[in-house]
Amino acid sequence: MKLLFATDLNEPRYITDAAQQLASRLDAELFVVHVYVPSPATPLGVDPLSGFGEVSYALYDPTVEASIVEAEQHDFDTFVLERFERPVRPALHSGDPARVILEDATRLDVDMILLGKPRHSAIERMLLGSVTNTVARESKQMVLLIPMT
Repeated sequence: MKLLFATDLNEPRYITDAAQQLASRLDAELFVVHVYVPSPATPLGVDPLSGFGEVSYALYDPTVEASIVEAEQHDFDTFVLERFERPVRPALHSGDPARVILEDATRLDVDMILLGKPRHSAIERMLLGSVTNTVARESKQMVLLIPMT
């Protein structure tokens, strides 16, 4: 059996403990996936060549992007080392979290997706949507939502 635990690195420890315990009880392979949203180019309100404010540019700095990727990797590696005692298969991706989780679940042929379920008000759910809700709604695999208190 294969389980995919998707994390935003903010889950309380009891969520990761529950994922490990379930994987142990089922003698399952545990995939731990973290998806970060890539940073968009930074818009500039002033044309750097002419100094006029009427022309808008987007500035892309590859060193900033590399620093963001390096920081995400460090945070994810630290999370996995601190939270998991049993062997896991970690993966760090960038993109739309819900889409990447669903694609990984299909590509890895997992049996179940595990997600921490944060509590949101009805207005927050309506305005912001939710990665958890999207994955639960669209997944072809079973989804286990572990409530966060």
